[in-house]
Amino acid sequence: MRFQEKTAGFFLTAILMVSWSQRAAADSDRVVNSTLDALASTAAIVEGRVASHSLTYDRAAGPRTIATLDDVRSQFGRYDDRTLQLAMLGGRVSESRWLFIPELPRLTDDTRYLIFLTSSAWFYSPVVADYIFRLEPGPRGSDVLITPEGHAVVGLSAEGLEISPDPVVETRFDFLTPYAKPRLLDSDPSLLASAMSKEAFLAALQDLMRTVPLRGEFLTSPASDRVWNQIPAAEDR
Repeated sequence: MRFQEKTAGFFLTAILMVSWSQRAAADSDRVVNSTLDALASTAAIVEGRVASHSLTYDRAAGPRTIATLDDVRSQFGRYDDRTLQLAMLGGRVSESRWLFIPELPRLTDDTRYLIFLTSSAWFYSPVVADYIFRLEPGPRGSDVLITPEGHAVVGLSAEGLEISPDPVVETRFDFLTPYAKPRLLDSDPSLLASAMSKEAFLAALQDLMRTVPLRGEFLTSPASDRVWNQIPAAEDR
C-alpha cells in the first residue's frame, strides 16, 4: 500500500506540473531565444560537481530541491565560493504530494556541470533558461557538453546551440530514482566524437561576450516577494 501511495503522489505531480508550464521561464529579464539573450541574463558561468541533493519546504518559497555542488570554479563573471546550492522550485509538498516542473533543469548526483547563473531576481530557477550542460570526457580526451535533453553540443554561435541529431545519454526519467545520473549511450560513438570540447565552447563564449558582456550579481536565494502557489497579476494576463 505504501508503494501505491507514493505512486499516487507521483501521478498528482504530473497533474500539478501542467499548471506551471507557462510561467517556468519567467525568471529572466528577457526571453531567451539565442546565446546572446542568455549572456545578457547571466551574472556568472561556473563549473562544479553535484555532491548531494536535499529537499526543503517553505510556505512562501514552496517546495525546493537543492542540488549542492562542490569543487566550484568560475569560468566567467564573479562567483567566489567553492560550493554552490541551486534551489530549484519543485519537490515534496507533503508526504503524498509532490511538485514537478519539467521545464526546469534537473541535476543528477555525481555529475559535473557548466552552468549559466542568472543575474535576475529569480524565483523558479537560478539557471538561465536551459543553459546548463553536463560535462563528460569525450573520445579525444577533452570534456564535451551535453544538453539537459541529452544531446551533445556540436557548435555555438550568437544565434544559439548546434546539437547532435540524437541523444547521447539515456533520456528516460524514473520518478523513483530522480537524482540518478543517466548513463551514456554507446550505440553511436561518433556523436561524442563530433562534439565541441569545453575549451572550444568557452573560447566561443569569450568571443560572444565582446558583444554582450556579463553583468549583474548572482543572488543565491529565491526572491522573497513571491509565493510559490500564487500567480502574480503580471503573469496572469
